[in-house]
Amino acid sequence: MRIVHLCNYFQPELGYQEYFLAIEHAKMGHEVTVVTSERYFPFPDYENTTKPVLGNRIHEPGEYDLEGYRVIKLPVAFEVSKRVWLKGLERVLRRLRPDLVVCHGIGNFNALRVSSWKKSMGFKLLVDDHMLMSEVNRSILGKLYYKTFNFQKVYKSADRIVGVADECVQYIVDFYRYPKSRVEMIPLGADTNLFRFEKEQAAAFRERNGIDPDAIVITYTGKHTFKKAPHYTLIALDQLRDKLGDKKIVALYVGNMEANYREELELHAAKVADRVKVIMLPAVTNKELVAIYSASDIASWPRQGSMSMIEACSCGVPIVCCDFLTERYKNNNGIAIREDNMQDLINAYDLLINNEAERKAMGQRSRELIMNEMSWKSIAERYLE
Repeated sequence: MRIVHLCNYFQPELGYQEYFLAIEHAKMGHEVTVVTSERYFPFPDYENTTKPVLGNRIHEPGEYDLEGYRVIKLPVAFEVSKRVWLKGLERVLRRLRPDLVVCHGIGNFNALRVSSWKKSMGFKLLVDDHMLMSEVNRSILGKLYYKTFNFQKVYKSADRIVGVADECVQYIVDFYRYPKSRVEMIPLGADTNLFRFEKEQAAAFRERNGIDPDAIVITYTGKHTFKKAPHYTLIALDQLRDKLGDKKIVALYVGNMEANYREELELHAAKVADRVKVIMLPAVTNKELVAIYSASDIASWPRQGSMSMIEACSCGVPIVCCDFLTERYKNNNGIAIREDNMQDLINAYDLLINNEAERKAMGQRSRELIMNEMSWKSIAERYLE
């Protein structure tokens, strides 16, 4: 089968769904092409947060082979609020003659355009969406966008509609007014062969970064921004200091920061310096995260969501995450907190830090959840059912 994954942006070094699905579909013997733009996602404060890993955001259009599939990067006519209009998209699709187009993002120009061509080109269309309620653009421009474009056209054309989290499904129902009976939930996943506990890598990482073998490491990976609020961990640990006893605590931050956020994080780090060792490391490639998660005892994302938590689970780490991400802690493999509820976060750390047996049991259940339901191999198969 000829499969096209159509997305606004594509950055293999960081992983993400489009990259892993393309790999798995190619492994299954399908002819796979990723069609995307000649630029990377406009991450907040790109120069500081992402350029050190990916390089310049806008690069040359072109075609190349990658890990068993083809990548076609098209020039952009215009870009509006993380949405691009791809030049030559119709011509490329007619050349590729896909049997299936997987369009990532319902609220994009891509979804509207391929909906118009579906009948004449004769392909099946699956659209998925990654938007969480907590990330909704509630500005006047955002509201105008949803009112201006006819997303019912996508609904009528799509053979399947997928949300990649339980909250994504609710978002599709609430904002696009699609009936819930038409929307499936197929979660994001992890490469279970890559993301697994590696004892030697864990020990080497701790030694390189001066982390005591007996220390309890609480890790955050990803973009460091006010919206993600990783500094909440330090606020919670400061409130919890009387319950830490003589335990050695390390707060590990991996990822580049918005320029104006570093000062915020360093301020809170200074407040707990007498009790918590804070380590800040720059962003790394997706594959380098294995050693980091293997060296971690707890992985925590106090606000919003991140695919990184699934990869941490795959390495056998218990997670702390917002309660709307229900599919990610469903195996009692972590603790759900209400977003911006500091007492919830304090209680979560109290339980995990002071209960080693439960912490390790949750970590084992994390790995079980990913192996049973959230490996990219099984998810790729579900996309083709």
